[in-house]
Amino acid sequence: MCQSFSVARIQTMHVAILYNRVSLSDSAGDLDVLKQCVAVEQALRSLGHVTTRVACTMDLAFVRASLEKEMPGAVFNLVESLGGTDRLMPAASLLLESLQIPFTGASSLAMLLTSGKLVAKRRMLDCELSTPAWLTESDLAWQGVDAPGWTPEQAIVKAVAEHASLGLNDESVIACSTLSPSDLTNRIALRSQQSGTPHFAEQYIDGREFNLSLIADRGDAFVLPPAEIEFIDFPGGKPKIVGHDAKWNEHTSEYINTPRRFDFPSSDQALLDELEALARRCWTAFDLRGYARVDFRVDADGQPWILEINANPCLSPDAGFAAAVEQAGLSFQDVVERILQDAIRI
Repeated sequence: MCQSFSVARIQTMHVAILYNRVSLSDSAGDLDVLKQCVAVEQALRSLGHVTTRVACTMDLAFVRASLEKEMPGAVFNLVESLGGTDRLMPAASLLLESLQIPFTGASSLAMLLTSGKLVAKRRMLDCELSTPAWLTESDLAWQGVDAPGWTPEQAIVKAVAEHASLGLNDESVIACSTLSPSDLTNRIALRSQQSGTPHFAEQYIDGREFNLSLIADRGDAFVLPPAEIEFIDFPGGKPKIVGHDAKWNEHTSEYINTPRRFDFPSSDQALLDELEALARRCWTAFDLRGYARVDFRVDADGQPWILEINANPCLSPDAGFAAAVEQAGLSFQDVVERILQDAIRI
């Protein structure tokens, strides 16, 4: 796979690294953007580029003035949230588009389409991409299915527009057999109220979990090796999910027992080929740029289901994207250069 991926060095330039400002009191998921800043900054400087960090806040007029003062040749956009919510993340892309400065990653429209999970799921259905059924607190029946009165065996309640497995734990997965849609919508409304951000219920797919990362490659998408999240020694009845602890709390059993693997038996090859094809279709359907990640669950019948499309996956050295880059035999510097090239359309 890596043999078809080539990077032609571009002329060195001034690159501003735009990131959402954080404080030491923020969560590990929010503070992770600083790791990304360091990794991207080191990669860009090793390639000869001059870098400047610009913190993005809700004061977009100040951010705009800062960028106009710097006059960078391009912006490496690492903004993941604003004002304490991921829902405002596309504002950074909108600002950069208004300034007409080349920037890495997805457009504001693609950010809007992917960061709102319900909007993304509707778009997937329009493009005939399989995604689990869903229910919001205002729905009278499950969406994304044709059978009237259909109810899944289990559902997972999650945030509509927040990343980093916000609030996901074992209690997020609930049995639906004894619940009416109104009972479930009441639970969704309560969870939204408790967390301060909208939630919805999604059909829980009990099966294998895969992540496929992609990089722009001259108008196409280069798919990195697929990764599977393993659920090792999970006791019976414990939901197999990558919840908040599995992502961020390294002292928990969930973190320890959900390793990532890249080696698969030959019997999985047909499934892996299908996942790659689906990831490419998502890239096209959502007009993605730069880099992205598509998350899947595969049920007991071998049917892949698209959970989410992440238009700006984490670039930290210990995250899944960097692991896939290494597995492909590529250097992180090469990938950062390719992402930058896509921003300036080389």
